Amino acid sequence: MIAWALASQPAFVPVIGARTEAQLADMLGALANPLDAVAVAELEALVPRDAVAGDRYATAQMQHLDSER
Repeated sequence: MIAWALASQPAFVPVIGARTEAQLADMLGALANPLDAVAVAELEALVPRDAVAGDRYATAQMQHLDSER
């Protein structure tokens, strides 16, 4: 999905969370293999932007995370 982020938002800088050198190399491969507009459109058709919505955690968990309040 790094390639998608780079192709759909060129000014966006994705933060890569790799635990191994192999994972990092795989993710950095997106720089060498950019997606074209057709590939981006195909990916976005699979998962429309409004298909995923809501809080990351349940309400009780969110209240626990907001413990500073």
